[in-house]
Amino acid sequence: MTEVVSFTTVQQDLDRGSACLSLEAAFPAIANMRILAAMTSTSQEEIENVAQVITDLHIATVPGEHARAASHAAANLCSGAGADLLYAPTRLQQLITEAIEVGYATALRDVRNGDFDGDIQAWRPDLLEE
Repeated sequence: MTEVVSFTTVQQDLDRGSACLSLEAAFPAIANMRILAAMTSTSQEEIENVAQVITDLHIATVPGEHARAASHAAANLCSGAGADLLYAPTRLQQLITEAIEVGYATALRDVRNGDFDGDIQAWRPDLLEE
């Protein structure tokens, strides 16, 4: 059985600066596309609070230089999600897309900052061959 973290708890953690939560840790239902069932017992106010947190993270995390690549990555992931996402409410689709874009843009930033230079050399040794 998947444990669902309360939206209020996630909001409180983010307010305290614990913004390092992974999307799957914060919202396990998103990982298996069953969020609609998990949201049935959640108040509309809690849902809107989480929606605002995701939107705020998106605004703060997805700079213009990464927006196009992040959007492309989100579109690729969402297109493979099947009918569950296709028929989800528009706002939910938007939030999932924004969350994916936040993760992708953060990963791009980390790569550009050199956080994975050693790993990239191991993953792609052909990049250094002359």
